[in-house]
Amino acid sequence: MKRIFCYSVLTLSLLFLIIACVDENHFGASDKNDIRYITLQNQSGFSEINKETKEIKITVDTNADVTKLAIDSLALSTFATLSPVKETVRDFTSPQTYTVTAENGNKAIYTVIVTQEGSNPQLENSAFDDWYTPSGKAYKQPGLNDNTIWATANDGTTTTSAANVTTYPYLNTGTDYVAQIITKDLGSVSGIVGQRMGSGTLFTGKFVLNVSNPPASTQFGIPFTAKPKSFSAEIKYTAGTPYQDGKGKVMDKTDQADIYVILENRDNPNAIKRIATGWHRTGTTTGINLQNISVNLTYGTLDSSYPDYQKPGNGLYGSATDKPTHIIVVFASSADGILYEGGVNSTLYVNNFKLQY
Repeated sequence: MKRIFCYSVLTLSLLFLIIACVDENHFGASDKNDIRYITLQNQSGFSEINKETKEIKITVDTNADVTKLAIDSLALSTFATLSPVKETVRDFTSPQTYTVTAENGNKAIYTVIVTQEGSNPQLENSAFDDWYTPSGKAYKQPGLNDNTIWATANDGTTTTSAANVTTYPYLNTGTDYVAQIITKDLGSVSGIVGQRMGSGTLFTGKFVLNVSNPPASTQFGIPFTAKPKSFSAEIKYTAGTPYQDGKGKVMDKTDQADIYVILENRDNPNAIKRIATGWHRTGTTTGINLQNISVNLTYGTLDSSYPDYQKPGNGLYGSATDKPTHIIVVFASSADGILYEGGVNSTLYVNNFKLQY
């Protein structure tokens, strides 16, 4: 035992000696000069960053003063700097350029183009006709590229099963495509950790796989400042069987789909306020065709007539006069998917989502 300890001490001493002898610039200064993330004040939706052309497209809300905007948040390559600095207020009635300088002095010039949304904005690709294949993946995601506002948990479910949100030709027409959202049995291995049932979920936001804490992978919401009165969509739903919990145990329950829109104010990230709520929970629909639903948004506090699942977890509400900063739109094939419950092959089809003003 003493010999092992001595060898360990010797090894560590040599390691520290090697580290001490390596010059801090041994690997050279970084040549990276990317804008990895950027938002402007009063932004609506995600920024579209084209890495090849160095062009960035951003939409701001209808009330924004485009003659006086500054960068709200920014992420650059490590050790890179920006000129002018992000706090600089600029006139975006015409495209504005920013220079990113890498640690080694290499420069890249980015052009930021701002568009002001109309008074009644819609969410891009809300007809779900555009789909793309992410780099290195074998499944499709809704949108034209990875700047899409729509996300799924496909990156998680494909680790043990197939993608559970896919594109589907409506009635095999080949011209109109819908989102097909399916709850899958992810198998006995997933059941060991109580995560056997994977609800299909299509939502506004981002999905960044967190293996140690899967629920934290889902980052709901995108910047949005308008105030719709209701939303509509065309849907069809079939509840699958058997209904199982996260261990694979069959339960005496019937699955339901969840479709909802939430407006939030996130000016204080530690005290996010619910501004408006519109919720539609449904069981199996009838007929072979998609059915249109229309759901009103309730602004302000939800009273006792509303079920608890519609209410904010932190209990904080804004008023009808407060300005939203973000919108969350969710389509889920199992209402209790967050508990890793659901019916095997419960299937929700969604098309032509619209905000009504």
